[in-house]
Amino acid sequence: MQIERNEIKVLSAVVEEGGFSRAAERLGLSQSAVSQTIANLEHKVGTALLSRGRTPALTEAGRRLFRFAQTVQNEERLALEDLEQIRSGALSTLNLAMSSLVNRLYGRELMLTFCERNPLTRLKLDVAPSREMIYGVDEDRWELAFGPFQHQMPGHFETYGCFDEQRVLVVHEAHPEFARLCADPAATLARATLITSYLDDVTKRPGADRLRRLFASIWEVSHLDLRLALVAAGKGVTYISNRLLPELDGIVPIVGVDFATIDRTVGVYHKKHNVLSEAAKRFLAIVEARFPNG
Repeated sequence: MQIERNEIKVLSAVVEEGGFSRAAERLGLSQSAVSQTIANLEHKVGTALLSRGRTPALTEAGRRLFRFAQTVQNEERLALEDLEQIRSGALSTLNLAMSSLVNRLYGRELMLTFCERNPLTRLKLDVAPSREMIYGVDEDRWELAFGPFQHQMPGHFETYGCFDEQRVLVVHEAHPEFARLCADPAATLARATLITSYLDDVTKRPGADRLRRLFASIWEVSHLDLRLALVAAGKGVTYISNRLLPELDGIVPIVGVDFATIDRTVGVYHKKHNVLSEAAKRFLAIVEARFPNG
């Protein structure tokens, strides 16, 4: 046995309107159709639900079914309200990670645009190292990420490239071995510290072991401004985007080694088979409008 939604709707209307004729008017049905629906429902449940009279009254079984009907209709109303709020962005959350470069160059612009268009949407935004974002999206810690792509992105990721950049190995003029790093970098870098946002554990990406062996030590500092401050204080060398180099005083590219530059594409990515939230779809639309040649 299954109670149909239409039967619940008719029973509620009869009780709330106080009669079959007014229920019929409310529902846009004939009075005989309302009476037949109630009769069929009573036959289905095997007991009377209404005592007939000038004003129909609920039997004990009718009161129980009417409570159920109210619950169903309230849940339907709440669900429809929630769906409308989700459609408008009010119940959606933008769960996003940005690399420090993207945050510095475009974070303010993109997030202000998003918030102005979606004032009720909740935000969860993290600035994170680019490699960590790959793992974070894969592990569902973030729905979207905006940062550099790996040379080979996971096959289950959907990507939208926004711009190309080149990571340049640099040193500050204040470094105690500045002259040697410029004249003979291959030998001198083995005594230098690489200050980077994140370097894979060799168990995750064996190629990271090669980079570790090229420097005396590795400092992992996720905050871009702090990395730059340490480099400016002569504490080590770092990789900086060519898009940032023009605004940095005293920073000089290191040339003459095959790992001095790394070419990368920067863009947005997410897991291909996940259904995107309304907030994620709206953020992607903003990104695609800002970077139309992706």
